[in-house]
Amino acid sequence: MVETAEAQQVSRAASSLLFPELEFDIASNGAYPSEDFLEVLARIAFDNEFANAGAKAYQLARGAGVDVGTESRNPLARALLYHLRGLDADAVDDQFGRVREAVLNEAARNRLFTRPVDVAIDVHDWLYYGDSETPHVARTDRDRGTDCAYKFATICIVDPSVRFTLAWVALDGDKTDELADALHQLVSQARKYVEINRVYLNRGFYRVHLALVLEELSVEFIMRAPQTRKVQRCIADHDEEIFVKDYEMARSNPPTGRTTVRLVVVPHRSREDDHFCLVTNREVTSDFAQPLTEAYRRQWGIETSYRKVTEFLPKTSSPTFSVRLFYFLFAVALYNLWVLTSLLLASDRAVGSTDVLPTALFREFLGPIPDG
Repeated sequence: MVETAEAQQVSRAASSLLFPELEFDIASNGAYPSEDFLEVLARIAFDNEFANAGAKAYQLARGAGVDVGTESRNPLARALLYHLRGLDADAVDDQFGRVREAVLNEAARNRLFTRPVDVAIDVHDWLYYGDSETPHVARTDRDRGTDCAYKFATICIVDPSVRFTLAWVALDGDKTDELADALHQLVSQARKYVEINRVYLNRGFYRVHLALVLEELSVEFIMRAPQTRKVQRCIADHDEEIFVKDYEMARSNPPTGRTTVRLVVVPHRSREDDHFCLVTNREVTSDFAQPLTEAYRRQWGIETSYRKVTEFLPKTSSPTFSVRLFYFLFAVALYNLWVLTSLLLASDRAVGSTDVLPTALFREFLGPIPDG
């Protein structure tokens, strides 16, 4: 049982790790204080709303008279977006880097990272419906009427009990060199807070140079392998349904590269006459092939985490990268705070498959925005 007073106290303590760190470069004679901006941001994050509607709702709740027409632009929302557009992307990243450090250090103080953790790395698309030539907008698979998106790579703990997002990198596309740099940054940042047991990656990372990067980082990885012609030949050459063999990942075109990994093949769980294939740099036998593929399915936990992050993501049509970055990292910060709060309220410090504190109540318990 979670007592109301305890939930409120822990939630408000958690909020103090976020709001005081956020800065908007407001002039001393600015029309609105930062507290107003923070209140609007919290509202539009939890409501998945645009700043214009969220600012109107916030001012109405305070008893102010506002033009509520759908076509009217709210001055408070306009001021918030003006200041977000004026922020430097590196400054935004630094602010939320401090928030991440505070949250994860608090988790460590409460002994939530007492053992090595499995992590997953994935790239998430925030769909964009404007000009494809907009800075920082990349092409993606067509979805819901667009093939453009802002892309963010994240590294997330996939253990259900401590599913924190440990680090992030904004991407301009999916070129190998950029993804290689992102892997370096993500793993290096995560290692500041946790000991990594293994890294899970989907087939979008199936490139020899990315496997080499992970080997250079001395991390054990398990990666989904597409059924290329070479993989299909390996399957055809084996009578066994389940097998493990040494396999060379190679690129013959410049820049060339090659490395030897283990190819793990098992029957597909739901499709007859099909296979589920992985590559890994760990030593593994055929007896462990099936358990390894079951362990890999844990990487889908990062998709669960990302869906949860989107519950805290404000809406915007802004093409300005600093606005998109701020909103995304604000959502990640709220998500991490919610995970931390739920863990601190759980009797055994393990949330498991059931949320201890629904996000709607977390919102209520956050209370007034703390002074900076």
